[in-house]
Amino acid sequence: MKKYIIIVCVLLSKAIIAQEPDKTRLSVQDCIEMALENNIELKNSHLEIYKARATKNEARAEYFPTISAQAVAFDALNPMLTFGIEDIDNAQLRQLLYTLYAEYGANMGLDKEYSFVQNGVMLNAMATEPIYVGGRIRNGNKLANLGIDAAETQAKVKEDEVCLQTETLYWQIVALQEKLATLDQLDRLLDTLDKDLSGAIEAGLAMPTDQFKLKVKQNESQLNRKKVIDGITLLKMALAQTIGADWQTMVLTDTLGMETEPTAYYRQPNEAVSLRNESHLLELSIEAEKLKKKMTLGEALPSLLVGGSTSYHTILDNTKPNAMVFAVLQVPITDWHKTSIKLKKHNLDAEMAENTRHDLTEKMELQTNQAWFNLEQSWLRITMAQTALDDAEANLKITEDYYEAGLVALSDVLEAQTMLKQSRDELTDSRVEYRINLVTYRQLTKD
Repeated sequence: MKKYIIIVCVLLSKAIIAQEPDKTRLSVQDCIEMALENNIELKNSHLEIYKARATKNEARAEYFPTISAQAVAFDALNPMLTFGIEDIDNAQLRQLLYTLYAEYGANMGLDKEYSFVQNGVMLNAMATEPIYVGGRIRNGNKLANLGIDAAETQAKVKEDEVCLQTETLYWQIVALQEKLATLDQLDRLLDTLDKDLSGAIEAGLAMPTDQFKLKVKQNESQLNRKKVIDGITLLKMALAQTIGADWQTMVLTDTLGMETEPTAYYRQPNEAVSLRNESHLLELSIEAEKLKKKMTLGEALPSLLVGGSTSYHTILDNTKPNAMVFAVLQVPITDWHKTSIKLKKHNLDAEMAENTRHDLTEKMELQTNQAWFNLEQSWLRITMAQTALDDAEANLKITEDYYEAGLVALSDVLEAQTMLKQSRDELTDSRVEYRINLVTYRQLTKD
C-alpha cells in the first residue's frame, strides 16, 4: 500500500510540473540583446534609416535622363480647321477663284471648301538630361547622405536609451527580489520570536501586550511583502514590454555583486561630449543648413538641359515621322530678390543651429559632470550603507542576547530588527543606484 502511495505522489508531482510554463532564465545581457532585437521604438528607428536610404535613391535618380512618352487619339464632331474660297479677304482674288472654280472646278473634282483635323493619332517620345541646374542635384544628394547619417546616429541614440531603460528595470527588479529575501529572513526571526514569546508568557516571564506588539510587526511585514511582490510584477511587465518577452515566465539570474570604485571610469567632460552621438547630430544639423542654403542659391542660377524627341501623327495627309534635338538655357531674372531674402533666412537658421550646438554642448558637459557626481555619491552611499548594516547586525545580536537575559524589552528587539531591515534595504538601493548611475555615466562618456 505504501508503495502505491509513493507512485501516486510521483505521478501527481510530474503532472503539476508539466502544467507549469517553461521558465525563461535571463541575464541582464540577455535582456539587452532581446531589447535591441525586439523593441518597437528601435524597429521604427531602423525603418527611418530605410526611409533615408530611399530618399537618397530618389535624389540619385536626378542624375539620369528623364524619359517620357505620350499618345493622343481624337475624333472631333466637327473639323477643327476649315478653309475655302469664302475665307479669302481679297475680293478680287475671291471673285477670280470663283470664276475659275465655276469653269474648271467641277470637272477637276475640286471643292470650294476643305476641312482638316477632325480625327487622328499623335505619338511623341522625349528624353531630357540636366547638364547644370545651379548645383541643386549635387547638393540634394549630399543632403540625402546627411539624412542617412542622421537616421543612423539617431538609431544609436535610441539604442542607448533602450539599453539604459532595460538595465534600470532589470536591476530594480533584482533590488525588490533582494528586499523580498530580507523580508523572508525577518519573518523567520519574527516566527522564532513568536514561539519563544508564547513560552515566556505561559511561564509568566513576559506580558501579553508583547504578543500584541509582535502581531503588529508581523502584519506590517505581510503588507510590505504584498507591496514588494506587486512592485516586482509591475516591473516585470514593463521589462517584458521593452524586450518582447512573457513576464510570467521570466526568471532573472543576475544578482548584485561587488562593485568597483568609480575612479577607473572617469573621463574629461569635454572629450566625452565630443564623442557622443548627440554631438554628431548637432554637427549634421549645421551642415544641413549650409546645404539648404546652397540649394536655394541654385534656384537663382542659370540651368541648362539638353534633350531629344521623336514624333509621329496622322492628322495631315502624307505625314512622316520626325525627330529633333534641343537645348534649353533658363536664366532666372526676377527671382533674385526673392532668393536673396531666402538666403538671409538660411543664414539666420545656420546661426541658430550654431548657437544651439554651443548651448547643448555646454549642457551636455554639465550633464556629464552631474552623472559623475551622482556616481561618486552612489559609491559613498554604498560604503556608508555597508557600515550601517554591519552595525545593525551587531546591534540585533546584542539586543537578542539582552532580551534572552531579561535585560531589555521586546520592543527593543523589534526595533533592532526593523533597523536591520532598513539597513539591508538601504544597501540594496544604493548598490542598484550605483549600477544604474554607472551605466548612465558610461553611456555619456562612450566608455
